[in-house]
Amino acid sequence: MRESIALRAEHAELTRLQAFADAFAQKYAFLDDERSRLLIILEELFTNAVTHGARPGMPGVSVTVTLGLREGRLSMSFVDDGPPFNPLAFHALDLGKPAAERAVGGLGIHIVRALVHHARYRRARECNYLHLLRRVRLAQSPATVD
Repeated sequence: MRESIALRAEHAELTRLQAFADAFAQKYAFLDDERSRLLIILEELFTNAVTHGARPGMPGVSVTVTLGLREGRLSMSFVDDGPPFNPLAFHALDLGKPAAERAVGGLGIHIVRALVHHARYRRARECNYLHLLRRVRLAQSPATVD
């Protein structure tokens, strides 16, 4: 069984997303650092959808986030109907350069990619589909959510 939430890509909805993710993490006994990583990943992805998803003259962007947990693996599905954007194809940051010499943008995507163990993207039916997988440590063995 999976748990999902549907959101509008508006800054005010971030609070709902955070509450959803926090409740999921609490329900399935995530350690605090794992809960924090989950919140960071979802906040970065949602903020990108809000910031870059708006299209003049078009209806607002919608976002659906689905979380699942099975055998210590957290699956995260992030689907939005914004403009095409593959975060996995975004240029890698050269963190060896001083901040003033680096291109603007991309740090959030870099953080997300560093926090997951597997990621894949596809564009279908006018939506962006980003699927992420992270092995997580739990405080106890909760029931499987798939």
